[in-house]
Amino acid sequence: MASKIWGFTLTLLVLCFVIKAQQALDIPDVVKKQVKKMHARCMSTTGLSEELMNEAHKGKLPSDQTFKCFLHCMFDMFGLVDHNNDMHLDSLLEVLPPEIHPNIKKLADACDMKKGADGCDTVYQAVLCYLETDGAFIADAMNDLLG
Repeated sequence: MASKIWGFTLTLLVLCFVIKAQQALDIPDVVKKQVKKMHARCMSTTGLSEELMNEAHKGKLPSDQTFKCFLHCMFDMFGLVDHNNDMHLDSLLEVLPPEIHPNIKKLADACDMKKGADGCDTVYQAVLCYLETDGAFIADAMNDLLG
């Protein structure tokens, strides 16, 4: 169960990389370190350039295939997308504080059924939907997480 909690916590933080938070999250250094490792691994695996990542950090999601596959890699590592490329953001309800359950449920209900041309595009479409649905929910966390 501890690894599941760890994975889901990291997954929520993955959502942060293009969303600006309204309130700072107190993220433990060990979590930040793990997310940075996963981030680097997925960038390397997909061949995502620093240029495209910087574009994403500025709030403009690149529609480039390598970026889409980077997202898929991150969501896959944390168990939020299955082998059929179905999204499962609602899995976070098991491990996150009850006060944010309505936000997670809202995102999952609105976006987890999105489908794209392939697995990478499916995750990308879901993330676009998350941003449109409630982008303010986890606002500044990525800056805190990845520096």
